[in-house]
Amino acid sequence: MRLLLSAGEVSGDQHGAALLGALAERVSGLEAFGLAGDRCAARGMRLLAHQKELAIIGVVEALGKIRFAHRLMRDLTREAVASGVDAAVLIDSPDFHLPLARRLAKAGVPVVFYVSPQVWAWRSGRARTIARLGRGVLTLFRFEKRWYDARGLGERVIWVGHPLVDEARRELATPMLPPPPGRRRVVLMPGSRAGEVRTLLPILREAVALLEARRSDLEIVLVKADSVPDDLLRRIAGASLDRWSVVAGPHLSLLAASDVLIVASGTATVEGLLAGIPMVVVYRVAAISYLLGKLLVKVPSVAMANILSDPGDGSRAVPELIQGAATPERVAAEVERFLDDRERAAEARRRLAAGRAELGEPGAPARTAEAVLALLGRSRS
Repeated sequence: MRLLLSAGEVSGDQHGAALLGALAERVSGLEAFGLAGDRCAARGMRLLAHQKELAIIGVVEALGKIRFAHRLMRDLTREAVASGVDAAVLIDSPDFHLPLARRLAKAGVPVVFYVSPQVWAWRSGRARTIARLGRGVLTLFRFEKRWYDARGLGERVIWVGHPLVDEARRELATPMLPPPPGRRRVVLMPGSRAGEVRTLLPILREAVALLEARRSDLEIVLVKADSVPDDLLRRIAGASLDRWSVVAGPHLSLLAASDVLIVASGTATVEGLLAGIPMVVVYRVAAISYLLGKLLVKVPSVAMANILSDPGDGSRAVPELIQGAATPERVAAEVERFLDDRERAAEARRRLAAGRAELGEPGAPARTAEAVLALLGRSRS
């Protein structure tokens, strides 16, 4: 079996690697090539481009990558046709993958969308395009399947669940010790893309400085994404980095044993939900990107952890500080509210726990692999 796999984000690389592992257990001679990151490469995938070359945030930020993206779409399509792939699995990153899907479909390559674009939040017209272009759409969240069904588009939409559930079960099976008595642990996750880190880490650094000026009980841990260079962290965090602990790799047990997480909006908030840690969600993009988002986005929350745990009234389990609200002073104040009000922290944990059902049971990679094979009319070999 030969696949084109394309994952433009770090989270997509994680999902893609889990899918490749599950497919390798079911079909012999699996070959994969395309756009992804280190995890997919470790599964034997041949990278035509590394996702770091495409990583972008916001509409305006994407403009600088247009020429490269068009060349990459052309190269991926040509390679898919030349090598006679059985299918293309396109993971998230809809602004790149929808145009790519059009090219692939025109060339006769079956397309499977893995991770639905957030059509339920904005630009819902894309849903019909996805349904038309895709052999199938595999969703991570239960409510997404309901959304497609309600619009008569759910025939080829399959809820497979979130692979992070499996990762959480493995990692949380080995608990990490909490901080010593009298100490409080605050974790920083400023993002997986260089642009996010450049924008958000200065805010987090100054917020921590404000907290440390007011209290002496803090232990600060920064989670470094594999895609973020060490020298970038050093350049932005400066001397603060010497006072913090820095960890890379698995970190869900760390989150579960900590008091508060300051986190960039994105998949990391789903990790926080699974670990059950109170969060302060921060995000900033270019001003025009933000204004466009305000006009187009139709949901009351930005953080996926809040969307999943919303009881139906639009209320949030954890605070979101977006754009101008994402200041060091506001971040520090929200962190202290969790540190000083244990009932508020406990309520956030209860609300987050209620959202876990939307992620499904363990076994998402296996269900995803089975769904891909079924959509392609293939069986185990």
